[in-house]
Amino acid sequence: MKKYLILIFVALAAVFQSCDNNDDLWDAIDDLKSRVQALETQVDALNGNIEALQKLYGGATISKVETSDGKYLITLTNGETIELVQGSEAEAVIPIVSINDKGEWQVSTDNGATFTSLGVKAVAEDGTTPRFRIDEATGYWQVSYDGGTSFENVKDTKGQPVKAIGSGTVTDKFFEEVKVDGGDLYIRLLGGEELRIPIVSDFFCRIVTPTEGVQTFDAGATKRFVVEIRGVEQVKLSAPEGWSARLTDAVDERAELIVTAPAAVTRATADTSKDVAIEAFAAGGLSTVAKIQVESTGTAPAAPTVAVTNSATVEPTQSALTFDVAPSANADGWKYLCLKSTEAAPDAARVLAEGTAGAGTGVTVGNLEANTAYTIYVVAYAGDLTSEVASVGNTTAEAPVTAEADYYQDYQDGKDIALGDLTINKTVYPEAQLLKPSELTAAIITAGGLIFVDNSDAADLSFTISGASINMGDIVLIGRYPERAQATISGPELRCKYNAAFKNLHIAASGNYNLFTTTNATYDPTLHVEDCTVDAAYNVVYDSHNTQNFKSVYFGNSIVKMTVANKPFYSTKAKDAHTQQLIRLDNNVFYAETPLQNYLINCGDRSQAFQTTRLQVEVTNNTIYNIYQPNIMIRAYVLAGLTVTKNVGYYTGVTAKNYLTGVYDTAGFTADKAEVTYNYLYTAPVSDTNFWSAKHTGSYTPANNQMGDGVEAPFSSMDAAKGYFPVDASVVKTGAGATYDTKAWFKTE
Repeated sequence: MKKYLILIFVALAAVFQSCDNNDDLWDAIDDLKSRVQALETQVDALNGNIEALQKLYGGATISKVETSDGKYLITLTNGETIELVQGSEAEAVIPIVSINDKGEWQVSTDNGATFTSLGVKAVAEDGTTPRFRIDEATGYWQVSYDGGTSFENVKDTKGQPVKAIGSGTVTDKFFEEVKVDGGDLYIRLLGGEELRIPIVSDFFCRIVTPTEGVQTFDAGATKRFVVEIRGVEQVKLSAPEGWSARLTDAVDERAELIVTAPAAVTRATADTSKDVAIEAFAAGGLSTVAKIQVESTGTAPAAPTVAVTNSATVEPTQSALTFDVAPSANADGWKYLCLKSTEAAPDAARVLAEGTAGAGTGVTVGNLEANTAYTIYVVAYAGDLTSEVASVGNTTAEAPVTAEADYYQDYQDGKDIALGDLTINKTVYPEAQLLKPSELTAAIITAGGLIFVDNSDAADLSFTISGASINMGDIVLIGRYPERAQATISGPELRCKYNAAFKNLHIAASGNYNLFTTTNATYDPTLHVEDCTVDAAYNVVYDSHNTQNFKSVYFGNSIVKMTVANKPFYSTKAKDAHTQQLIRLDNNVFYAETPLQNYLINCGDRSQAFQTTRLQVEVTNNTIYNIYQPNIMIRAYVLAGLTVTKNVGYYTGVTAKNYLTGVYDTAGFTADKAEVTYNYLYTAPVSDTNFWSAKHTGSYTPANNQMGDGVEAPFSSMDAAKGYFPVDASVVKTGAGATYDTKAWFKTE
């Protein structure tokens, strides 16, 4: 009795003592758990590195390596991605794992001083992937050889379990070195082992699956998987017993893997293997294995279903419709056709053959016509089984009504109207007239001011100025509607006594007159002509005054027809023409119906030493058709500057040299003042290299011009009656020549 009593007292004492230390005990347990949990990143990196290393040692080939924050993301040629992680710090003992010369996994727990074999193969068919963890209860490192089902303690060289929690900070440095070295991935383990694997960007074979994990089949079902493939010379397929697999020929680096499950699961087909594999071989002995895992439900396959509705959240636009698509869970995918509702409805076979593969649960169909009814037809498929055709209709939104361009209304609304470097608005011109062509008079033209010419009435589009000439006031004439046929002003010599500007008009010489002149000018006027059609008889622009000259001349985006030989587009009379500052010709078409000898700009020559010392000539992006000059097309005695770029010149049937530019004053005109580049100049026949050459007495040498033998005709079509010569961009690749899409009034039909 006394013996038992003593034992009870001892037990009670132990209990009371345990209660006294209870808080310290739980604190220690919690501290151990928290420190173990803090090492989870290191444990995950260790296990990930082991899995990656096993695949690399097992013969995997690499197609791409990317680095970020100490991590190496490696894409294998079979489409798998693995990751190598290098370096992290923790208060812990981190095992160093490598592979010994027997191909076995080995581990060191003393920072690489000694290694102990784990006794399991790392590579070959019986290779095992060890998995490490830290036991939260004991803090010991443990290892599993069966995928994590069971674990045992890691032992050091003395056979003792290894504590993970240490008192000092160490670095989990799994590798001595990892780098991309030329075309290889180079790895050196802490144990000294080296691995060098080629990075082959032009060789891969990877299977694309709609879902991750095991691919499930109904009995006898067939499924198709996209295979991305490059650089493969031979393949070898394998599949579980009773399954069939075949690979189609690759087209544009995509093939199709067709897999069929057995009709019924029997003992003969109850293969424990789940892998359908493609072993791909490339030149040089490289190979890779791409595989998926499959299993059969054993049940008869059911046809998939699909539903389609108009999107509940996305409204139709003028060019796109959005639809919601709901395929059944057993569908491998779905395809769709979107047709105008007036077209015949397609059957399932046509949708599958011609349709576009959908993805997810919706689709937006674009490039549609505005305010048009469309119907989408959708078919889901699962192997060889297909759904019924599901369909729904919808109508695209109406295109907004675009108001017709109207210069007069823009002016009334306070907007700016650009005319070359001029700005036309109510601030500059507080008053304006709106007149029909029949309401125009010579007196109105003489008085000048801002006049909008109403070209809305096709029966009232012409005004003729009588007489041999008219002295125009300071005038701006603008055709009201730029997209309609232009109003025609026919006249004799239009004497620019003051500044003159014209936009969106057809200006025609009514007789053998120079069109725009400086006769009777009271000072040096400016001339602006833009978006116009001009029919010339003699000179289009003529500085005819003995002392007064056009200060500047601008012709832009216009079409100019020339009819009389040796009557230039521009010519000057006065030798003392030092007040001239600018002649600018941009994006114009200058043409004659038949080859016509003429200058484009004539400002003197060696004998006529006109002093155009302040004149800058700019001729850019023009088309010059059927106009040639045995002398020089653009010539002057002296200039302040010359820019002739991106023009297209053309004439045939005339054997005559055609110099493009020439400036004669060697001392006054130096090479730094000229730019003659990127012109495309064509003629036939070509008798010598002087055709379309640039002639300069100075030191300037033109550059990057195309001319002479081998030059092709620069136009996609030619209509001399209409003045239509669109540049063929496949021939003239510099953007040279005039454009027609900027000429809103011009109609080819």
